[in-house]
Amino acid sequence: MNKCDFESVSKILNSGTTINTGSQEIVIKDVPDGDYAGKMDPREFFIRSAIYAFQKSMPMQFSVEGMRQTTKTYCVDMCSKLISEDSFDITVNGREVKVFSYWPAELSDKTLPVMIYIHGGSFMASKAEFYKEPCRYTAENLSCKVFNIDYSLAPENVYPAAIEDILAAVDYIYKNEEALKIYNTKIGLFGDSAGANLALAAIIDNKTDAQFSYAGLFYPCVDLYSQDNLYEWSLDMYDVADEQKELINSRLQLGRADGQGNNALMAAILTAYSGGRYEEVKCNPDVSPIYADLSGMPYTGVFTAEYDGLRIQAEYYSRLLDKAGIPNKHIRYRGVSHAFLDYFGILPQAQASVLEMCDQVRKVWGI
Repeated sequence: MNKCDFESVSKILNSGTTINTGSQEIVIKDVPDGDYAGKMDPREFFIRSAIYAFQKSMPMQFSVEGMRQTTKTYCVDMCSKLISEDSFDITVNGREVKVFSYWPAELSDKTLPVMIYIHGGSFMASKAEFYKEPCRYTAENLSCKVFNIDYSLAPENVYPAAIEDILAAVDYIYKNEEALKIYNTKIGLFGDSAGANLALAAIIDNKTDAQFSYAGLFYPCVDLYSQDNLYEWSLDMYDVADEQKELINSRLQLGRADGQGNNALMAAILTAYSGGRYEEVKCNPDVSPIYADLSGMPYTGVFTAEYDGLRIQAEYYSRLLDKAGIPNKHIRYRGVSHAFLDYFGILPQAQASVLEMCDQVRKVWGI
């Protein structure tokens, strides 16, 4: 897979059509180098078709170990400056949690604002280190210190262990501003997929003295139940060309709320995450944030993929933010599917979305 060129990234950044659905505004970003209506970006198609062919050749039942073995990222270093790195460990209810940090080396003697990243992986898989490149790139472009939390995974550590880990890390960062050389009055959170869910859960459950000024949600899972008919979900809401229908439909299984998708997969994820307490926790605000009181949320950036089953619930979440009076911006990237951040530096949409987030944060922080 080739490293993407910045010209393609720039085309995405400098384009965009705002559509009004009648209930919200969404900025649509086109594929940068051609008209691919109903089709994936060729780079995305190359990646997903190879993965799909492998999945078809070796069909597997859901398992935690299987998910961990197949959850990988292919992120590329896109930084143009030297980025310093460090880490520290904290203990949370007997669990050892590592927190990585990244900042521009040239600013090592400066006090910097903070962004905290929460990785995805269905609450059960992946590692913080897999996403160091988008974190390093964020540090460079925001001139900030980024903390990347390697929270405890389910099912060994069930809900709310991951949320507790994140908030303990937040509390540590907030209380050690001098040692860490950070401004504890400028703290933003960002995460992807399950990580976006956990970022929201941390804001909802926050009992630390820290105040969050920004939430960046990359293709977030905000409704783990997906069966309450709170919003319409239909395949007709996706523009899919016939020749790519099988592949694209395979990318639309997560979060389907039409009763025809693989709701068993969502239930299996939540059952593992909750320790078997599916019915008990499925609509908890810190599990499915669409049920939360959103009146205290910070400015929120929502970055979704055209071909993602979770896209519809993320759009619904943005509408809830509008109703709650919370400033937010929703950007949809055409031609890509769920977890496009896993290919940071390869898919231009991944790099562009991080830069869009940085631009939003600069405006929020006034820098």
